[in-house]
Amino acid sequence: MDISLIITVALTAAIVVVLLVLIGIIIYQRWRIGDQNVFIDRFIHQNEEQQQKMRKAGIL
Repeated sequence: MDISLIITVALTAAIVVVLLVLIGIIIYQRWRIGDQNVFIDRFIHQNEEQQQKMRKAGIL
């Protein structure tokens, strides 16, 4: 077998693996960011409820 063919196939395989890993990292990070957004949304909603309760109680 020609050595250049082996090197070409090896480099192609390495590039494909690197691209798949990068795609996996992007998907994982988007999932984590989405998860964090849910908690931030819940926190903001609870803050608004607390402010409304404080207004009703005359604290603010």
